[in-house]
Amino acid sequence: MKRSVKSISILPAYRLKAAVALAGAALVSFGLSAARADELAVWDDQTFEGQSAVIEQLNKEFEAAHPGVTINRTARTFDDMKLTLKLAVSAGDGPVVTKVNQGAGDMGAMVKEGLLLPVDDYIKTYGWDKRQSDSVLARDRWDGPKFGVGKTYGISGLAEIVGLYYNKKILDDAGVALPQTFEELLAALDKLKEKGVAPFMMGSAKQHLALHMIGAIDQAHIDAANRAELDDLIYGKGGTWNTKGNIESARLVQKWAQGGYFYPGFEGISGDDAVQLFISGQGAFLISGTWYFGDMQNNPDIGFMAIPAPKGISKPMSVGGVDLAWAITSLAKDKTKQDLAGQYIDYMVSEKAAESWAAAGYLPATSLPADAKPKLTPLLTSGIEMWKTLNANDALGHYPDWSSPTMLKTIDDNTPLLLSGKITPEAFVDAMDKDYQAYLKDKK
Repeated sequence: MKRSVKSISILPAYRLKAAVALAGAALVSFGLSAARADELAVWDDQTFEGQSAVIEQLNKEFEAAHPGVTINRTARTFDDMKLTLKLAVSAGDGPVVTKVNQGAGDMGAMVKEGLLLPVDDYIKTYGWDKRQSDSVLARDRWDGPKFGVGKTYGISGLAEIVGLYYNKKILDDAGVALPQTFEELLAALDKLKEKGVAPFMMGSAKQHLALHMIGAIDQAHIDAANRAELDDLIYGKGGTWNTKGNIESARLVQKWAQGGYFYPGFEGISGDDAVQLFISGQGAFLISGTWYFGDMQNNPDIGFMAIPAPKGISKPMSVGGVDLAWAITSLAKDKTKQDLAGQYIDYMVSEKAAESWAAAGYLPATSLPADAKPKLTPLLTSGIEMWKTLNANDALGHYPDWSSPTMLKTIDDNTPLLLSGKITPEAFVDAMDKDYQAYLKDKK
């Protein structure tokens, strides 16, 4: 949902000479199999420079702790992962360990076809349920077509919250106070527009900033005490997307797109490029997720907060959860390979890994060790406090595209039409609901 650079297969320099030597030895060794027991093929989606550096370091540490084991890493964008992962595993030439998007379209589909293995034994062995809450782990559970229950098929290393980035300098220069309610946010946007400042940075040519904006606004208007309807939608229990709240959120975003509240030319700008423009000082606000913390910390004027709730909502929900889950594929053919995969995932969600992510400015899903003293950026400090509050309030929301295998495509196909005014907010939400109702019918 958030990656855009090209896929890369990475062999670190520190292993290059050894790899050449091994390749030469393989040519004269008659008994060497193509898939060595001490090699672990891993796909991940950490394609941003800062994230990739953390993964490379963690891989190096894992290899050092497991002499003779080699991690064969491939980094893929979110969109590339969606396009190729299931096909590669089905064909027998994919990864043994992979990141996989939760929801019906990816994890659910792969579980249905027997392409992922349950990790419940490793949850017990390593105590993963002590590191992350049951409500978080439930996002990786499937029982046939039922989402959120049954066996567990993954666990994530990073927490994710979609919130409101703001540029303090731009707001101060415009004489705009940081909004504390949704009503104050609307007034701030109007004032910024009157002063000739782009209220929102936006890019809709690629990635999913508009999806996150619509979802975040809608869920900020839901009190956690009333979350059951949203949970039922996401977990495939039924309901409808065709609600007043969803329609009004789509209407507001359409108004912003049509009324000059977005950065000029947003239709031709990708989401990732919009983020870089925001970091450079363009736009007062941007709605997106904590996965950009590593980039955003390069501008000290940028802060992060929850979408301000409207008056009357005491525990507003926030879109989010965890990043793509680490999972074991059906290509782990024997117990030895499966256990090696389990050991690798355990390290990726360990307190040590959490400390490394925090040191790089990212929000870990696993709590930091009690004696850890990483230097936290202001952004990460805000993110950690938000994560604690959301979990305490049971207010961690959902990505709408998790609700059906084809929902992301449906939203992507209709969002440009909504922003350009070619379809009404009602038609946009109706397209989502028709997709969802068809999925429910197919499940029966």
